[in-house]
Amino acid sequence: MLYIDTSVLLVYTLTQSLEPDRHPATAAFFSRIASGALSGATSFYALHELHVFALDNAPDFAMGTAFGREALHRVLSLPLQIFPLLSRIERRRQASKFAALRDSSDLPHVVVASVYGCEAIVACDHHFRATSSILPYRSPEDFARP
Repeated sequence: MLYIDTSVLLVYTLTQSLEPDRHPATAAFFSRIASGALSGATSFYALHELHVFALDNAPDFAMGTAFGREALHRVLSLPLQIFPLLSRIERRRQASKFAALRDSSDLPHVVVASVYGCEAIVACDHHFRATSSILPYRSPEDFARP
């Protein structure tokens, strides 16, 4: 199973026009998820970040909630497993394995993916390469073609 990071969910749902180079491979990746050719998961961490991005980048709160709701609907319509938030104790216990990760906001993603046995994290953020010896980093482009 592949863990799908927020950066990939954003390209799929809200930033298509801002990411014209990434969007075709990301759309192809999600087509493979939708068809069952690939098994994917994400977490409440990623879903929350997706919604907050919509709120932060909309002209007003009402539009932000509408954009966020539509993005969440699009993601939740896929055959993905949704991982829960981890306890503070579990996050702390696992965090030392991923000390090489520079961006602390990405720590919950690698920890939850590791705890639930994902084979890789799929992201558009290359800094996940820092933890690839424990949890391999892949990009949507790696899965765009069968």
